This record gives sequence, C-alpha cells and structure tokens, in this order.
Amino acid sequence: MSPYYGAVLGIIGGVTLLQLANTILSVVLPLHLTLAGFSGTTTGIVTTAYGVGFLAGCVVAHRLIRSVGHIRAFAVLAAVCSILSMVFTTSGLVWIWFALRLVMGFCQAGLFTVVEGWLSAATPPKARGGVLSFYLVSTKVAIVGGQLVLGHVDTTALGWFDVAGAVFSLSLIPVALTRTPQPPPPRLELLSPRDLYRVAPAAIVGCTCSGLLSSAVIGLTPVYGTRLGLSVEFTVWLLTAIQLGSFFLQWPLGRLSDRIDRRSVIAGCALAVAGLSFGIMLAQDRLWLLLILFFLWGGGSLTFYAVAVAHGSDFADPDQMVGVSSGSLLAWAVGAAIGPTIAAPFLDLVGPEGLFLYALLVSAVLAAFVLYRMTRRAPLPPEAREGFVSLPATSPRLVEIDPRVPERPAS
Repeated sequence: MSPYYGAVLGIIGGVTLLQLANTILSVVLPLHLTLAGFSGTTTGIVTTAYGVGFLAGCVVAHRLIRSVGHIRAFAVLAAVCSILSMVFTTSGLVWIWFALRLVMGFCQAGLFTVVEGWLSAATPPKARGGVLSFYLVSTKVAIVGGQLVLGHVDTTALGWFDVAGAVFSLSLIPVALTRTPQPPPPRLELLSPRDLYRVAPAAIVGCTCSGLLSSAVIGLTPVYGTRLGLSVEFTVWLLTAIQLGSFFLQWPLGRLSDRIDRRSVIAGCALAVAGLSFGIMLAQDRLWLLLILFFLWGGGSLTFYAVAVAHGSDFADPDQMVGVSSGSLLAWAVGAAIGPTIAAPFLDLVGPEGLFLYALLVSAVLAAFVLYRMTRRAPLPPEAREGFVSLPATSPRLVEIDPRVPERPAS
C-alpha cells in the first residue's frame, strides 16, 4: 500500500464509521415517525432539522476546531452524536427529535470538516486524486452497506438508535490512534452570493436544486414507501437503489461533462429526473420497475452536484476556486435545509406520488433555467476546462483535496 494511503487509513476508517451511523439514523428515524402515525409534514420538518444544523455547522464549526484542535473537536462532536442517538429512545416528542437532529446536523458538518482537513494535510498534491477516490468509495460503501443490512433486519426496533450511538463511539478509535499530524487550523473562504452567481449561475442554481431534491427524496422515501403499502425491507431497498445509481453513474456523467458543455449534462440530468419522477408516479404497484426507476433516479439526481461544482470551477480564477467550491456546498446545504419541509406537504395533500410530483417540478425548473443560461453564454472549449473531479457535499474543506486546486500556503 502507498505510504499516503497508510497515513490516512485511520482517518478514513473513522469517517466511514460516521457515515454508517448516520445512514442508520437517516433510515430508522423517518420510518419510526411514519409508523407512529405522524404526518408527512411533521416528518419533513424533523428531516429538515438535520439540513439546518448541517448548514450552520459548515459556517460555524471551523471556529470550534480552531479553538481546541482537530482531535479534541472530533472527540467532542462524535461523543455528542453518540449521546444524542441514544436520547431518541427516551422521548416520543417530535420537538425533542427536531432539536436532537438539529444538533446532530451541526456535529456532522464539524466532523466532516475535521476529517477532510486532516486528509488534506496528509495528502501531497500528487496523491490527491487517489486518496480522494479512496475516501469517496469508502464512504459510499458505508452508506450502501448500511442500507443493505437494514434491508434484511427489523428496522422498527428502537435498539437501532443505540446501535447508531455505538458506531459513533467506535469512530473515535481509528481517529484517536492515527499518527498523522494534525493539520493547520481551518479557515472558511466564501464568495458573496452575487459573486458566485456572476461566476457561474447554472452552477449555483444546480447545487441548490441538488440539495432540494436529494434531501427531500432520501429523507422522505420511508414515508413514501409506508404510504404506498410497501414493506419496510423493500422501502430500504429503494433507498439503496438511489445510492447505487449515483455510485455507478457519477463517473460516466462526469467524464461526459469533460467532453461537452457541462450545462448540457446538468440539464440532461434534470430532464431525466423529471421524466423518471413521472414514471415513478405511474409505477407504484410494479416493484421491480420501481427499483429500476429509483436506481436511475439516483444516477440522475445525486450526480449533477459534482458536475455543477466542476462547471463553476471552470469559470473561476485560481484564487476563487476554494471560495466557489465552498459557496457551492453552502448553496447545496440551503436546498437540503428547506427541501424536506417544502416536499412533505405534497405527500399529505396529493398522496405518496406527491413526493415525486415535487421532484418533477424542481427538476423541470432547473432544466429550464440551465437551458436558458446556455443561450446567454458560450461554453468553454474542452481543452480550457479542468478535468472532472467527483466532490460530494460534505464539508468546505474537501476542496483542499481537489487536484484542480493549486497548492497554497497553510493559514
């Protein structure tokens, strides 16, 4: 194994366990709310709490890290997540669950900021691409693996909240034992919303719509499945299909965006998501068809965020790239924070298909906007673009591992 991979193995092990714990909660929590008889709107509000907390964590958590250091910040935030996971079982009050999920979203943003800053410090420029791929595959395996396990067990048992808390605690072990030096204190670099829009309007709108779609559909699919009369196990398989679709289609679509106008890929994904959403609304009683449609839906909706970030980076000056990427993440987080609250009433007013009526409307608006922008500015020629890099929406520090960003002195 390359020495670079060995240096980051403990850090990636810790964040993989974090993703596993978060996956357990993201599946079990909405299922419990739905089976307890709460409305889709109530479930959407609780789901939104995580996004709101995550948005706040992206903006504020770096101050905690600067104050106490990376290892202490990681220990505190992981311990808080562990405790909060177990508190879910002590009360059935929705406002308490909202508060717990809000704080947990903040902690998760801080945890990702810690580990991705650590990865950046441990990875020289020549190894960034490989380490980033290793990191992305590991976390995706945790998400898909966690959902596969949940698809074969009784997810209605309250003990799963305790399991999630235990996994959060386990994530401390590989990180605490790592010998990789701590990185320098983080700093948050952002462009103003006006400057972001001037650099690449389609990129910022695309990132916001990505958050609107992914948070709502992933967070409320358990409600959709229950309302449709699907088994809990099959509903979890639908969530897994979404993640598998994004895993297998991300790189082909990213490479395609290196060859043609990236906005064409964003618009194409949005149109595909609109069509697939309509298909899902019609295919409610055809289970295998639903699995295929959810797989393709995930491949279309969870992939264009990275293409939108790449589009913004194409038009950014070298000293703007960190600000553009961080701003794109916050645009995604804004969408993720409000998406479930907007989508949930569609479920209550229209029925199960209302969730995908919402997705159809959001993706149609995005497609129309991007197609309009394509008439206002010519694309960069392929030779003038940086190569595609798959960046998930996790923390502002992930951009520091982006091979497209030039090496900069520590802050």
